[in-house]
Amino acid sequence: MNYKLQKLMRRMCRTVLRVIAKAAPDGTEPLPDLKVARRILLVLVNYRMGNTVLATPAVSALIDALPMAKFSFVGGPYAPGILKGYNLKHVYTVSRRDFWLPLRMRRFIRTLRQEHYDVAIHLSMASASLGAFIMYASGAKHRIGCRGSVDNIFFTSAMEHPPSHRKVDQINDYMRWLGIYTSGERKLVLSNEERCWAERFFKGKIHNSGGQPIGIFVGSRQRKGKSWDISNFGVVAKGLRSHGFPVVVFIGHEEASQEERIRASLGEALYIKEPDIRRVAALVSGCRAVFTPDSGPMHLSIAVGTKTVALFVKPNFERYGPRQPQGEVVFDPYGTSAEHALQTILKLCTQSCATP
Repeated sequence: MNYKLQKLMRRMCRTVLRVIAKAAPDGTEPLPDLKVARRILLVLVNYRMGNTVLATPAVSALIDALPMAKFSFVGGPYAPGILKGYNLKHVYTVSRRDFWLPLRMRRFIRTLRQEHYDVAIHLSMASASLGAFIMYASGAKHRIGCRGSVDNIFFTSAMEHPPSHRKVDQINDYMRWLGIYTSGERKLVLSNEERCWAERFFKGKIHNSGGQPIGIFVGSRQRKGKSWDISNFGVVAKGLRSHGFPVVVFIGHEEASQEERIRASLGEALYIKEPDIRRVAALVSGCRAVFTPDSGPMHLSIAVGTKTVALFVKPNFERYGPRQPQGEVVFDPYGTSAEHALQTILKLCTQSCATP
């Protein structure tokens, strides 16, 4: 779908939801006792991989803290792959178009209402959103979320916006407000079979003594001003090879049109075009380290526990980037720090090798 049309549709959707929210509760009811809830609906309708991964600390903490409850999740297209391995009864997906298809939305809401949820929890900081509306329509007696910019909201109990700056800390603040202690990071649960598959894949494709490869993602959202020149990635790839590290380059569907240029710039490497997010996550988990722009794969790499060097061209790395010793940030707003990025990766790989 055309980006400008998407932006217009989102704006129209928010306007409609704000109007509906005027008739909603003010969010001042006391919190319910979650320990007695038996059916809990978690909601985060977001269409970006990274934002879905950022919800995993909350999903993990809630499931661990409330073992007697049955959880379901409503999310965007990445939710089933990211949340596989968590103990969820249902993972429902909602597309961008569903808001404009009343019959489909009506059937979906009916499905949710048949579950008779005791509590619905919104895992986003936005109040006037499609996810918040779905919570409102789900029939859950208690609806919990964060207070946003509109006066009235879709929640019966609302928390003021978390004070923390970092997104992961915000979700942890939110959980502690609910009485659920967590200080966790992003986490994607991989099975032993998935990790072993990735190990066999690399052994069959990489025939040198360099050990685990270093993964490189070149994709980022150009219209958000996050892109780095391809030639800089070429400098990094060449430097890694000169130090004996095998290089793996992941090419997603957004980079497909630039594949020839990417191959020419990055040179000798194992190029992977894998559409399945679970397989990509497994392959990332088999890498010694990953170098990636501020994009969905950055969050994926952190979530599977791989050392991550994250490239930021905007000064929002403290909000989204990896923490030490999980990873490092390279802030390069002018596209002139390819050598610094290379040295950062090499340093992190050395630390990784020294860690028992």
